[in-house]
Amino acid sequence: MGRPPVPTHLKRDKRLVVMLTDEENSMLGDAARAAGAASLSDWVRETLISAASHGK
Repeated sequence: MGRPPVPTHLKRDKRLVVMLTDEENSMLGDAARAAGAASLSDWVRETLISAASHGK
């Protein structure tokens, strides 16, 4: 009994690799926790998408 499949339009199957220093990773992790994000990945995704949509 696994979790139900994710609908195709919501499936995240692309990867973006960003290299960070320990200090940068720590700083971003702190920001994600302060924002109450479920994970660093979620926070980074939401932050980048927000920045990209405001840049249009």
